[in-house]
Amino acid sequence: MKNKVNVAGHRSGHPGQSLFLSRLFNVVARVLYGFKYSVRLQSEKGIPTEGPVLILAKHWALADVPLGKMAVTRDSGRHLWCVMKESLARGPFGWFLLRQGGIPVNRAQPDKSRHDLLLARKVLEDNHVLCIFPEQTTTPGRMGRGRAPGFRFIAGQPKEPIAVVTIGFHYTKRRFRRTLVDIKIGPRHYFTAEDEPEAFLHERMLEMARLSGLEYKFEPAEAKSSRASKPVIEQS
Repeated sequence: MKNKVNVAGHRSGHPGQSLFLSRLFNVVARVLYGFKYSVRLQSEKGIPTEGPVLILAKHWALADVPLGKMAVTRDSGRHLWCVMKESLARGPFGWFLLRQGGIPVNRAQPDKSRHDLLLARKVLEDNHVLCIFPEQTTTPGRMGRGRAPGFRFIAGQPKEPIAVVTIGFHYTKRRFRRTLVDIKIGPRHYFTAEDEPEAFLHERMLEMARLSGLEYKFEPAEAKSSRASKPVIEQS
């Protein structure tokens, strides 16, 4: 396996994912987060060991990212890329998050992130694992609305089916004990060029709610006439 997923020459200017740093992060995070969280991982073995995989994850807390990252690697042996807030890339550890596979997106002005969104699409085209949070913000204890534009643009009209797997999170605070985190990895579904993105995402949000022990109360988003529309990410 290569030590770095190379995206040299891509117009986003992303340095690429370092698998060495990803492994290092998993080791350190397992120790540090182990002091605060007790994780129970349940999996329906939906993550393929090869080929493109799009992870749609519930966003309960900031800890979802490191805990979910470790869970995906533990379950499938694969290291994932993840769409993240642009502000994180500008922080003191921004370079490290980018090398983990973080792809920064400006939610307030998504047109400025077009090349980064195209990079996210390229990650899938190159048969890697990419995670997005359809709620686009932390929503503890309830389900937020699944935002279709980001999913629609990144998934695009794939030449080959893309495996899509949902992940649910549920945090239970316990007195004098570590917070219990239930992470449930659902079964795989395949998104094709014939699928309607809004309807497909709605079904995945219902599944995500089930995996998280929550209820999804929103109606399906209205289908868009253009599948290849420019990236528009609604501000949460």
